[in-house]
Amino acid sequence: MTAEIDFRSGTWAAVRDYAARKLDSARKRNDGALTPDQTAALRGTIAAYKEILALETAPAIVTDE
Repeated sequence: MTAEIDFRSGTWAAVRDYAARKLDSARKRNDGALTPDQTAALRGTIAAYKEILALETAPAIVTDE
């Protein structure tokens, strides 16, 4: 079974907007005074939001089933 995301749906728009807001917030926090561990964790969070946002522009994956 292959699941597909409808990038024209209202649900995707809500997810995209949420991820973009959270990414912006995380980037601003990353500019603050953080410990190395906090910075590493925040960078992981930033990477995760960027991956979500990249789904819309990622090439389709073709599988042999």
